[in-house]
Amino acid sequence: MKPASWPRYMVEKRTQAGVAYYWRPPGRDMAKNCPVHAEALGADYGGALVRAQLLNEHLDAWRNGLGEPKSIDVGARFGSVDWWIETYQRADAYTKLSARTREDYREALQRLTDLQTNLTDLRTDEKGRVGALPAASLSPAAVDKLYGLLRAGGAVRQANYPIDVARRAWKVVARKYPTQFLIPNPSSNPRERLPLNPFVGVERVRGDGTTGPASRVEAYRLAEALAALGHPALGLAALICYEWLQRPENVLAGKFSWTDYRPTHHPLAVRIDHHKTRKKIWQPLEDDDGKLYPEIEAFAARVPRLGVPMVLLEPERGPKSTITGKRTPRLYSLEHARHLVQKARAKAELPKHVTLAACRHGGMTELGNAGLTDAQIMSLSAHETPAAARVYVKRTELQRVTAARKRRQFVERGS
Repeated sequence: MKPASWPRYMVEKRTQAGVAYYWRPPGRDMAKNCPVHAEALGADYGGALVRAQLLNEHLDAWRNGLGEPKSIDVGARFGSVDWWIETYQRADAYTKLSARTREDYREALQRLTDLQTNLTDLRTDEKGRVGALPAASLSPAAVDKLYGLLRAGGAVRQANYPIDVARRAWKVVARKYPTQFLIPNPSSNPRERLPLNPFVGVERVRGDGTTGPASRVEAYRLAEALAALGHPALGLAALICYEWLQRPENVLAGKFSWTDYRPTHHPLAVRIDHHKTRKKIWQPLEDDDGKLYPEIEAFAARVPRLGVPMVLLEPERGPKSTITGKRTPRLYSLEHARHLVQKARAKAELPKHVTLAACRHGGMTELGNAGLTDAQIMSLSAHETPAAARVYVKRTELQRVTAARKRRQFVERGS
């Protein structure tokens, strides 16, 4: 007997590989052009149960709206690559990432799923987008082919990054739906299925994978170009990344506020919220010899205070306040900020590597050029370990000259 929880229209079939589940709407609904189509639900009962219940909900919604055209979105086919990615993007492992990282992950996975391949869906014999294929069809050999397609553009990071993100996404979703991620045994019986992550061990082309640092001159030229475009607050964001070593996503998310800049109870400092390390530090702005960051403070004085966050956008469209006559300021989206940075960079004739992230890397590299110790660098950047801080301190000729000079002084003192 079927359990009480058995969904309507879900059927069980015995195959050579074992039990499999399917969902089929009644013929009377199909005759009326029902938009919810029959679907293979896989071999995992729990996953099939959830999917069948969702399909029934959409079927009921369509039935209740007969005569009224309705758009019914049942999501990606259960067990497909698109479904796997959608499921990952609803998991805590994804939603708890920073906004910038989520966007980077989404773009990387989109590049993977939109690839056009010669891989064949065994259930439909169709070729096309990777996203439409069953996740379980991605054997190690198939993933190697996908990597080759990603590499076709010539950009190493643009090929390696989707592989890294997909490896994490596979691990997260396969833990919840293990039977949907059993891939063909690559070394023996092709009918044997194994719980392997095909994105592990891809033999990749290596690049340095690093963000090139922006120089001090480049960071300030970018800031001035953004101000000239009518976005001085975004120009200030570039300088906050460079001078105070803030992550771009934190600045754009409003983590840097005017109330933390020279407040009455701390008039000689600015409070910096390092969101990733969960550290909030009061960074001195002056000492007995004078101001420590005169350039960024002079720029900040030119930025209008539109609200509590330092970096806000005053929209060009939308309703205006009946009191102030101005539109309500809002935060910059990552996409809009990137677009404006590209536009300002072209206007200032700056190299393509100059981004908000490059400004932060440039500030960190300047600490290394100044000869700061690991402890001193960590006190400014709030990194928890020297190894984490060193990732951002790019090796430069100036650092090599400084190191060589110190070595020479040691030799001349007689070792």
